Amino acid sequence: MIGRVAEIFSSIQGEGIYVGTPMVFIRFSGCNLQCSYCDTTMFRNAVAGKALILDEIISRTEKELEDAKNISIISLTGGEPLLQVEVLAEIIRHFRNEGIKIYLETNGTLYEKFSKIADIVDYTAMDIKLPSACGTECYKEHLAFLKAVKNDVFIKIVLTTKTTTSEFEKAVTVVERVNKSIPVVLMPATQVEKIKPMSFNNVRSLKGIAEQKLENVSIIPQKHKEMGIR
Repeated sequence: MIGRVAEIFSSIQGEGIYVGTPMVFIRFSGCNLQCSYCDTTMFRNAVAGKALILDEIISRTEKELEDAKNISIISLTGGEPLLQVEVLAEIIRHFRNEGIKIYLETNGTLYEKFSKIADIVDYTAMDIKLPSACGTECYKEHLAFLKAVKNDVFIKIVLTTKTTTSEFEKAVTVVERVNKSIPVVLMPATQVEKIKPMSFNNVRSLKGIAEQKLENVSIIPQKHKEMGIR
C-alpha cells in the first residue's frame, strides 16, 4: 500500500482548542478544495510529496515519536488526509495498538470516507469552509460529516475580510443542528498574498452572533504561524 506524504515531523498543535499540545504530524498531499487562504498550496496536488509504502510511513513516524519523547498523539493532516483513507486506516490501527491517540485534521467534506474510520479517530478537528474563501458551498457535506463523528470533535471557521454574515450564520446553523455544545473556534486567517484577516472587532461581532445559538465559541488565531514554526 502506497501513501503520498509531504512531510513527517514533530511540533506543537498550532490551531484550535488543543493549541500547544505536542504531536507528531503526518502531512498527506492532495486536496479536494482550493481555499484562498491555504498555507500549504504546494501540497494540494495529489502527486505532491513522496510516494511511500505503508511500512515506511509507519517507521518514519515511529522514529519521530522516539526522538521527540513523551508525545502520545499523532496528527493526520494535509492537504486533505481523507483522500487516502485506506492508508490512514492502517496507520491508525497500528498506532492505536501502541496506545497512541489519533487526531484528524480535515476540511469536513468527505463524510463517506470518514465514516470508514470514524470509530477509530480519537479527535477530529473539522473545518467548516465558507464559500467566500473556497468558491463553493459545502454545508450539506459538513452536516453529514458532523453527524458521522463518533468521538471528540471541534469546529474551526477561518475568517477573512471577504467573510459575510450570511454564510457565517449558515455555518453556525450546521453545528446547531447536530449539537450546540460542540466547541467552535473562530480563526482569523493568517495573511497570505491578497488574503487579509478580519479585524478583531468584526470577529468579536461574529462570535456574538454564534453565541446566540451555540454554547462554546472561542477566538483562537494560528499560534504556530505567530511563533514561526510548523
